[in-house]
Amino acid sequence: MADNSGRFFEGLVVGGLIGFVFGILSAPKSGAELRRQLADGSEDLYKQASDQLGELSNGAGGKLHTLKDRTEHALEDIKGKSSDVIKKASDSVQQTKEQVTSKLQDMAGKSTQVLVDDVESATSGG
Repeated sequence: MADNSGRFFEGLVVGGLIGFVFGILSAPKSGAELRRQLADGSEDLYKQASDQLGELSNGAGGKLHTLKDRTEHALEDIKGKSSDVIKKASDSVQQTKEQVTSKLQDMAGKSTQVLVDDVESATSGG
């Protein structure tokens, strides 16, 4: 039962963080207003987490250390996965950029050839 409540708290914290960040970043706001809201929200979130950890440490004894370790581990997993996603997206963008550049160069080459053919045709009298 204690393990389930620890897992629930982990999910609550991680889900809350992800939801908070997504909500803030998807809202249309000015840069200064967004920074202020992020600062206020992170301060509130820190206070709530501190309060929750204080309650857990009063009632959980040795479980606090394992909860902290699990939370840190979960955050490291999220960082690693997000890093992988960013790397894949960057690679995909680079590949698309190379394909577009290649196609533009091909098109430019064809356009140049058409112009050369037109100039040769015009000067040869044909």
